[in-house]
This record gives sequence, C-alpha cells and structure tokens, in this order.
Amino acid sequence: MIPYKAKILTKDVAEELNVSKTLVDDLIEFYYKDVRENLSELNHPRINIEGLGQFVIRAKGVNSAIPKYEKALNTHDTSTFTAYYNKKIIEDRLELLRKMQSMLELEEQKKKEFKNKKYEKYFKTNLAEQKGDN
Repeated sequence: MIPYKAKILTKDVAEELNVSKTLVDDLIEFYYKDVRENLSELNHPRINIEGLGQFVIRAKGVNSAIPKYEKALNTHDTSTFTAYYNKKIIEDRLELLRKMQSMLELEEQKKKEFKNKKYEKYFKTNLAEQKGDN
C-alpha cells in the first residue's frame, strides 16, 4: 500500500466528485479533528476508523499513566493562577484515566463471562454425549 500525500488525495477526490478542493480539505480536516478528539478524550476504549481499523486503548498504558499523574498532582505547585490552571488540567486528565480504567475492567469482566458461558455450554454438551456413549 502506497500512502497518498494529502494534497494529491484532496485534488483527486475533488476532481472525482466535481466539488471544490477547499470543500474536500474542510471535510477531511473536520473528520480527523473529530477522530483526534475521540482518541485524546478517552471516551471509548475502542474507536473504529473506516479504512484504518480499530484503535484500542491498552489497559497497561492506562494503569501505568495513573500513578504518574497522581505523583505529578502531589508535587505540583499552585502558587500562581497558571500553575493552578495546569493542576486542574492534570486532575481532569486523571479523572478521565480512572474512568477509562473502570471501563476497561468492565469490558474484561464481560469477556470472561462470555467465555465462561461459551465453555460451560461446550462442556455440558460433551459430558452429555460421553454419558450417552456409555
């Protein structure tokens, strides 16, 4: 797969659809702005981007980031308004990370329950078949 440069892509799409190049640029910029916001705001553990695939937040990354933010909060200076504002940003980010951690734990729990139910049915049918063979 050969990646396209944005300029070439927008020009080709604009010609193909018979619309202005600025309209195509604006649409692409709007779409990827939304994608960047979804990735950075930690709203969902999985984000599917058509043509690129799924982006999945790793639990290991979230679990290692939380202690770093907690340490930064404990050592952060709030003597000025700017420093207080920065501390507030760190607190908000830490809250998002903790929320994401609980979402990931819930997703992992659902996976385990699904596997248990699946294998439970499998083992029950196999045991019934084995008893029937005897």
